[in-house]
Amino acid sequence: MEVHGAEAEGEIKMAVLDFFVEESLVAKGAEAELWSGTMLGMPVVIKRRTSKAYRDPALDFKLRVNRTFEEGRLISKAYMAGVSVPAPLFIDPINFMIVEDYVKGELLRDVVERKGLMHSVGVEVAKMHGAGIVHGDLTTSNVLITSEDKPVIIDFGLGAFSNDVEDLGVDVLLMKKSLEANVPAKAGALYDEFMKGYREVAGAASEEVYKRAEEIERRGRYFQERAID
Repeated sequence: MEVHGAEAEGEIKMAVLDFFVEESLVAKGAEAELWSGTMLGMPVVIKRRTSKAYRDPALDFKLRVNRTFEEGRLISKAYMAGVSVPAPLFIDPINFMIVEDYVKGELLRDVVERKGLMHSVGVEVAKMHGAGIVHGDLTTSNVLITSEDKPVIIDFGLGAFSNDVEDLGVDVLLMKKSLEANVPAKAGALYDEFMKGYREVAGAASEEVYKRAEEIERRGRYFQERAID
């Protein structure tokens, strides 16, 4: 997406802000702030990409616009494909902002051992991959679990459109590594549960993704060992 028009952020008209109200800061990350708020009376989450003082202002503006646009496309396509993600309500790249339906839940990392959860997560990840989307940061911290034990995948800030088995394998491996870091004693069984759900949706294609994830992991170990030597 190419950006034209205003050269400075201060020149951008913010009339769209009349539709919603930011109420409180939920989290502040390296690339964005997450706010809770309301939009036309409904509870929402507002993600706004923040400026980086070390970047050239024109480049900073363009990067934030493009990345907001791409993330908006990713979550919109995932939602339309039936993947369990927050409903995208409003996407405004010029103001670096994505407004999503508020999803009440616990982080997967805090309830990961609950029976059946990882199977359901595997199902949703396979649906996401089937839609040609990779998450890029697929960890137990980027999945919410609702009161009905439904997994909701969040934060597509590092995502991309891809059907490349290497990219799919990286997503799967990231989840495995997250499990190993979070619940090392039970990571193997939980990862098997995750892959069972993944296979139910992805079918025969899941084996190639599984094998590629193992290959990527072996590569990482090899280079780590070489570095130590």
